[in-house]
Amino acid sequence: MTFQEALRRYFKFRMDQWRDNLPIRAIHRKDLGSRGNRGRATLARMMAALEFRTGVEVGTKHGASAEMWCRANPQMHLTCIDPYKAYRMVSDQEHQDAIHAVAMDRLKPYNATIVRATSMDAVKDFEDGSLDFVYIDGNHDFDYVVMDLVCWARKVRDGGMIALHDYYNFGKGGIIKAVDAYTHCHRIDPWYITFDETPSAFWEKGVEKTH
Repeated sequence: MTFQEALRRYFKFRMDQWRDNLPIRAIHRKDLGSRGNRGRATLARMMAALEFRTGVEVGTKHGASAEMWCRANPQMHLTCIDPYKAYRMVSDQEHQDAIHAVAMDRLKPYNATIVRATSMDAVKDFEDGSLDFVYIDGNHDFDYVVMDLVCWARKVRDGGMIALHDYYNFGKGGIIKAVDAYTHCHRIDPWYITFDETPSAFWEKGVEKTH
C-alpha cells in the first residue's frame, strides 16, 4: 500500500483549491481514539497499514501518544526521545523523574525504548533514511521546532512520514510558523493537518520539490 492509498483509506479531505502553502485538512473517516484526538489515532492506524516498523517520537512525557503508536502497530519498534530534565515550565527535577517513571511503566508492554536525552544529542545516533516516521512533540519554541524538523526529517526514508503535534496558536508556541516556513522553503506539497482539538501536521517524505 502506498502512502497516498493509505491516506485516502483513512481520511477524507477539505481544502482550498487556491491555497498558497496551506495544509489540507485531513478528517478521520472512523471515530477512533478519544474525542478530540481521533485524527491522531487515525494516523496511528494509517502507519500500521503502511507497515511502518521503525519510528521515533521526540517528546514523550507520560507516554500517551507513544502507547497509541505501539498499540496500533505491535510490529513496530518505537524510540522515544525525552530528556526528562527540569526546565522553566517544569522546574522540579523530582517531578520530571516521576513523569519518566510513569512513561517507563506505561510502555513496558510494548516494543518501545525510552532514550533519556535531548533531541539534538539523540539524532546523531540515527542514520539518514533509517526511519519510517518521526513524530515531533518536543520543545514548542520556534527555534527548537525548526531544528527538530531540519535534523530529524533527513532520518526518514522516502515514502515515510514526518509529523508534528500541536499545529495551532497558543502562548509562545512556534509550531505553526516553523512548519509553515519549512514546508514553504522545501516546497512540500501536499501536506495535511488532522481534524483534532490539538492538530498534527504531517506529510510524506519525498514530496519535496527539488527543481
